[in-house]
Amino acid sequence: EQFVAAALVLLQQEGKLNLDDDVRKYLPELPDYGSKMTIRHLLNHTAGLRDWGAVMALTGVGRGDRVISQEVALDVVFRQKGLDFKPGSEYSYSNSGYQLATLIAERVSKQKLPGFIDERFFKPLGMKNSSWRDDYQRLVPGRAQGYSRQGANAPWRLDMPIMSVYGNGGMLTTVGDWLKWNAMLDSASMGKPLVDALETQGVLNNGRKIEYALGLNVSTYRGMRDVSHGGSTAGYQTFLARYPDQKISVAVLCNGTSPSAGRIAADVTDEIFSPFPQQPTNSAPAATVAPETLQKYVGLWRNERTRYPSRTTFENGKLLLNGRPLTPLPDGSFQYGPSKVSFKLATSGKPDYAEVDTNGDVIRHMFEEAWKPAAKELSALAGVWHSEEAEASFIFVVEDGKAFLTQRPTTKLPLTPLYKDHFSIGGVNAVAWVIRDREGKIVDLHVGGSRMRDMPFTRVK
Repeated sequence: EQFVAAALVLLQQEGKLNLDDDVRKYLPELPDYGSKMTIRHLLNHTAGLRDWGAVMALTGVGRGDRVISQEVALDVVFRQKGLDFKPGSEYSYSNSGYQLATLIAERVSKQKLPGFIDERFFKPLGMKNSSWRDDYQRLVPGRAQGYSRQGANAPWRLDMPIMSVYGNGGMLTTVGDWLKWNAMLDSASMGKPLVDALETQGVLNNGRKIEYALGLNVSTYRGMRDVSHGGSTAGYQTFLARYPDQKISVAVLCNGTSPSAGRIAADVTDEIFSPFPQQPTNSAPAATVAPETLQKYVGLWRNERTRYPSRTTFENGKLLLNGRPLTPLPDGSFQYGPSKVSFKLATSGKPDYAEVDTNGDVIRHMFEEAWKPAAKELSALAGVWHSEEAEASFIFVVEDGKAFLTQRPTTKLPLTPLYKDHFSIGGVNAVAWVIRDREGKIVDLHVGGSRMRDMPFTRVK
C-alpha cells in the first residue's frame, strides 16, 4: 500500500493530480454517494468503502475459493450503492480504497502500476527481487510457497493466493529489498517531501488525528517513534517496521500462518533496543466500586456502528466485558485495555448505554434485552433473500425451532438470536438483522460483518 501511496504522491508532485481531489474526477463510474470522497480518503482508509473481499465472501465463494482478477475486484467495488460511513468521519481498513487508488494512478500515469513502480522505485533503488502478483500463474524464481494450518498440532497445507489482484497487496519481495526501501525513507534520497507526505497522519472530519498515514501506521513502540505496516494473504504474512529516529528497520516475511510476523518483528526490536527506559503510565489508580453497583451494568450491549454484540458479566466480585476484566477508575469509568468505558443509567436506574473511548474515538453501545423469538417470528423470515450489490443469495430456513442461513451446495450457517430482530451468524463473525416498516412488516434482511457493515438483502420468494 505504501508503494501505491508513494506513486500517487509522485504524481501530485508532478502536478498531475492532487490527493484532495474528488475520486470521481478520475473514476466517474463510481456511484455518487452524496459526499466528496478524496484520494486521501482512499489512502487513509477513511473513505467508508465496503471491502471487496468481505462483499465477495457473502456469495459463499470467497477470496481463497476462486480465481480473482483486478477487474473482478474492481467490479465488486463499483457496484456498491452504499458506504459504511460518510467519507472522512471514521477510520476502517478496506482493501477497496487501494484498488481505486491503483486505478487512479494507472489512469493518470497512463501506465500499469507494476510498470510504474518498477520504473520509478524498484530499479532506482536496486530492488531487483521485487515484482507484483498481477498474474498469479507467472513463475517467479525463488518464490516461497505459502502454508497454513488450522491449529498448532494440525498438519500444514499448501495455501497459495489464486488472485491476480494488486495494489491493496500482491507485492512479491525479499527482506533485503524491503530494507532498501526503508533505507530510502530514512535518507530521504528521493526527497523529503515524499517521506513527509507518506508519514502525514490522517485527520477525520471532527479534527481527530488517526495513526494511519499514507499506507503506513505512525505510532510509538516502547517510547520510540514507529512507522510500520503488516499484511497477510493466504499462507503469507509480513511486517515491516521502521524507527526513523534510530534509523533502524525490521523486516519479517513469513510463508506460513504462524507464528505471527508482527510478534517476530516486536521480538527482534526488543532484542535490538532493550533495555528500554521505563515509560510513564497515564492510567489512574484503580478505585473500589460496590458489587451492587457493578451488577447494574451486567447485560447485553449493541454497538451502534456495527450492531455487534458485547456482554458484561459479574464474576468473583469483578465486572467483565466479553470475558475480560474492567478496572474501575476514580472518575466512575473503567479501564479496558487502551480504552475507557463509561456506563450511563436511565432515570429508572436500568442501564441505558455505554461509551467506549479509544484514543478519542468514542463508540456508543446501547443496552439491549435478550431476544427469544417465537416460532412464528422465525417462520416469518423463511424464504430466499438476494442482494444485488453482493450478487449473493441466502435461504433462511427454520429447523426444529432453530434458524439457519443456507447456500448451495453445502453452506449452513446457524443464527443465534441476540436482541430484537438481530442474530449473530455462526462461523463468520457477522450479524444479521431485520428492517421493518412503521406497521412492523418485514422489509429487508441486512447482513454486516468485518469491513462491511451493512449489506441489504431483499426477499425474492
